[in-house]
Amino acid sequence: MPHSAVVRKDKETTKVRIVFDASSKGRDRTSLNEGLYVGPPLNPRIIDVILRFREYEHAFCSDIQGAFLTIGKAEEDRDYLRFFWFPNEERPNLTK
Repeated sequence: MPHSAVVRKDKETTKVRIVFDASSKGRDRTSLNEGLYVGPPLNPRIIDVILRFREYEHAFCSDIQGAFLTIGKAEEDRDYLRFFWFPNEERPNLTK
């Protein structure tokens, strides 16, 4: 894969770094980017998200992890704030 050195004189620790060019093509060859498997999109389609928002009268958006991490917790109380996560297939019946 073609690569080149980039020199940054303004940096103190790493003045030289290597840059790889995965989109370049060799003679009678394809680039590395063309040979990679892209796969299906992992983000939901925007039209699906909009239609689900219109399905109900009220819609809620939240960032539970971000909100939870901003709360200060005393060191001795952190053991009581742990979450249990079970995959749907292995979820035990906790109501018994």
